[in-house]
Amino acid sequence: MSGTTQTLTMQDIADLARVQRPVVSMWRKRSTVRGEEIPFPSPVHRTSGVEHFDRSAIVEWLQRTGRGNNSEVDLDAPALSVPDEAKLEDLVTLLCLATGTGTELAETTTQQRHDLASTLDQHDEFLLSEVDAMAPSHATLIFADELIEASFGPAEALDRLENGRLGRSTGARDLTTEAIDLVRHVVEACILHLDADGLPLLHSGASDKTRLMFELVRDFRHLIVAGDASKQRALRRRAFIRGITMTAERTSPHVHVLSVVDVEASEALDTIDDLVLDLGPSDLAVILGPAAVLCDDLRGKQEQDRAQTLRPGKLAVALRLPRGLWREAYRQSLGLWVCTGDASRERPLVADLAAMTTDELELGDLTSDVTGALESEKARAYRYLRPHNLTQILSSRLPVVPRGVRAPQLATKDVTEHLTRINAATLVTSAPVPTFDVLAEAAPGSMLLRRHSLGELGQLKRIMVKRGSRFDPTRADPTGSVRVLSASVGGELFRLDPFDAAEHHLRAARTEPGDVVFTERPRPAAFVDGVGGSLIATPSRLLRIAPNAGIGPHTMAALINRRPDDANEWRTWNVPIVDAEFVEQLEDALIAAAEHEAWLRKHLVATGDLVSAMINGVAAGAVKLTVPPAG
Repeated sequence: MSGTTQTLTMQDIADLARVQRPVVSMWRKRSTVRGEEIPFPSPVHRTSGVEHFDRSAIVEWLQRTGRGNNSEVDLDAPALSVPDEAKLEDLVTLLCLATGTGTELAETTTQQRHDLASTLDQHDEFLLSEVDAMAPSHATLIFADELIEASFGPAEALDRLENGRLGRSTGARDLTTEAIDLVRHVVEACILHLDADGLPLLHSGASDKTRLMFELVRDFRHLIVAGDASKQRALRRRAFIRGITMTAERTSPHVHVLSVVDVEASEALDTIDDLVLDLGPSDLAVILGPAAVLCDDLRGKQEQDRAQTLRPGKLAVALRLPRGLWREAYRQSLGLWVCTGDASRERPLVADLAAMTTDELELGDLTSDVTGALESEKARAYRYLRPHNLTQILSSRLPVVPRGVRAPQLATKDVTEHLTRINAATLVTSAPVPTFDVLAEAAPGSMLLRRHSLGELGQLKRIMVKRGSRFDPTRADPTGSVRVLSASVGGELFRLDPFDAAEHHLRAARTEPGDVVFTERPRPAAFVDGVGGSLIATPSRLLRIAPNAGIGPHTMAALINRRPDDANEWRTWNVPIVDAEFVEQLEDALIAAAEHEAWLRKHLVATGDLVSAMINGVAAGAVKLTVPPAG
């Protein structure tokens, strides 16, 4: 902080106004608000390349212009203006001290803070040493007081700290809200199965990965913290701030939650093995980690280590989760195990949720499935889970979770075929088609137009191309969950049973979300697979684009689809390279254009189906038609 000026960064201003960061940049460029000239405040200083703005000036500007979505900017601003010299753990320590003593810290001396901490933490279990070691500036003490005043209680003050500027500066990328919600539903199934009053949650692992634990502990009586107490002091401070009861004494039954999402594979397997061995007969464990470790094929010693863990038969459920749940590696799938401490299970239940769209996933049904799996209900019908064979996993014949595996779905045939076809078509044709518009303006400055062939991009490691594989159409399974894609048909060719795909096509290339599926013969064609986990049928290929390629997948697919019919050598295809700041803009516009085009095609196809259904229905004497008056 420069002098006594309380400042906000551009991201702080976006958080304060509850808008996206680019919106604030737009406000700076457009100084006219409702016909009045109200220029955006100028920065007061720059620290490490980041502009800082006077907090009072920003609050006044937001109130005067009415910009943003927060009518209480004057109340929230103090919680965002972090002093430049402040450190996250120092502020967490001060917040803990203020929470436990109810004391305003701005006017306290070093000795007074020591006395307060000694009273609160007599045995120096989580706070006293940290208070004695720190020398906070007066500005930092004022900020701690203002943070508490601006927050709805100590827990929210802690959330503001960890989600704000200091939390972002640590570079840590935690699980998404969707990931935590999914894990919570699995944990709820464990609670239902144990059906015990005052059930505790046991936490082990890194003490700095606490968000998941604190979100889950609300459903438990208290939190058991395993491991070296000296390494859990930060966790204990946060638990104290949130009013969570902690203990080091293990009791059974309990639910043990372990996250190894950012742990090296061999270390993760050792940690998981120790956990499973320690489970009591009535205990349950929920383990979250990379799908590559928990679900996919392993080789050598890692495969042997995992087999050793699985051999006692304590794995009840294994899930491959949808991609995008871990911010550190957005395209990487996570895996989840539910393990029990009781009798051996020869047929764990598994499901590949990564093969599903978000709309298909019903977390309530997933909770029911996991509850049924823990109860060992053999006659139960599952929405997602499917029995696997532990012997095949241990013999390395199949992965723990074969790609695309899920519960089989029964196919049905509607007897009212004519009416169903007509009604289904009119549901589409009667819906209004959304309009599509793009605001275009001159780009600032001038840019050098660059083009590279796909062959050059491959040599530069900016794209990766993999060949498709041949698949026997006689193995197609309409109820299967593994899609086989072809660029020639613009999407799905047929489906395979996940176990069949794992057994016969284990080494075939699989798509990831955002991969381009393309072909050069008989004519160039391409589309973007937004789901991932699919197989590619030859002669189609998979094209994966690196983040630094200067071109996005939808741009690439659009360019390929506009190649001449005789352009049959993909390595020679030239594509423009766009500056990084414009790649996302172009992708967003092309996605919107593709959605609009899909709507139009959907209407055209539905109209064609409607015409055929009306003719066939009337000719069969099954339906009569009434066309409503126009307008």
